Amino acid sequence: MNKNMDELLKAALAPTQEPPERLNQRVLLEIKERKSMKNKKRFPAAVLAAACVLALGSITAVAAHRYLSPDEVATEVNDGTLKEAFLSGDAVLVNETQESGGYRITLMGSVAGRNISDYLETDDAGDVQEDKIYTVVAIERADGTPMPDTASDEYGKECFYTSHYIRGLDPKEYSIMSMGGGYTELVKDGITYRLMSMDNIEMFADRGIYVGVSTGPFYDVDAYRYDESTGSISRNEDYDGVNALFELPVDKSKADPAAAAAYLEALQASWAAPDTPPEQDATDRTVEAFMEQLTAQNLDQYAEPVESTRMECGTPDEDGAVMYSYELADGSSGSGPFWVTPEMAAGEYQIAGYSYSENGLEDLLINVFVVNEDKTVTFVLYRPILQ
Repeated sequence: MNKNMDELLKAALAPTQEPPERLNQRVLLEIKERKSMKNKKRFPAAVLAAACVLALGSITAVAAHRYLSPDEVATEVNDGTLKEAFLSGDAVLVNETQESGGYRITLMGSVAGRNISDYLETDDAGDVQEDKIYTVVAIERADGTPMPDTASDEYGKECFYTSHYIRGLDPKEYSIMSMGGGYTELVKDGITYRLMSMDNIEMFADRGIYVGVSTGPFYDVDAYRYDESTGSISRNEDYDGVNALFELPVDKSKADPAAAAAYLEALQASWAAPDTPPEQDATDRTVEAFMEQLTAQNLDQYAEPVESTRMECGTPDEDGAVMYSYELADGSSGSGPFWVTPEMAAGEYQIAGYSYSENGLEDLLINVFVVNEDKTVTFVLYRPILQ
């Protein structure tokens, strides 16, 4: 479990201006594939979440606004160390805007280094990942319509994949999902700000580093063109969606070809290594034993639905995905994709993930989906029935 991510999840926002009317969601997405029952997360009791947005209430009028600066974005997510890094001479401030697919995408800035965040992540072995690159992008609708508030029905229908890419490395293999990445996202004044992080790739500065924002929750091979002969990455001009692509002006003196080669060797070795199960304590074992006994047939015997979270997700898209979201009375919330496969029988429960805190079964939340006869999908959270 990523304890530093847990700390970020339970950190309260500390706005420097007047506080928002209400805090809609306080959530962090650690980007991982979420297609099976193994999608399980243990969080501190203060916050239970499995989604992608750290959001402030949107303001309907955005005709006159200014962007948050990267250091202000860091302030919004309560990361004082990162704020100072964005204010330092090591930061690269860009403020370049591109319009794509009906959206205006702005690359705000980037900074990289060791220990420059209050919330350093750990890898699967428990080792602190202290050397990271952090980049802020702003996403807004080109016609000025505010990005949807996370409490609205429209929230979750717009998904974006943001990542750094490296010239000479195929982006479908080397991106934020495979290189120690994740992001925090906030919405303010109708504009979405995404603060992404991944392994520090400044060692590749001599090759060239890109920042891309494209449509969908994962990398879309149709969004960009990769030229194997030159290693260059470019936008697919015929792409039907967002596919903004920026060149990040990283100081080429930071390049280290030897370190880059060693990093790639270690990265590729990690991909080939078998997964090591995380160390479990008594709480983990209790929750896992409970979940292992659940089936589509006995779910209602051991757990009960939280009716306030029931949501009609519509029909799957061409990739078989639907989006779900929920918000509980205690402020915990979540959203994300669910994939429908051909073998899923209509009317049968699909237990597709769960999250819990150090309180174990008391805070266990179980994601349940049902494919209806009309091919639409219904989502609802379940909680254990405790004796």
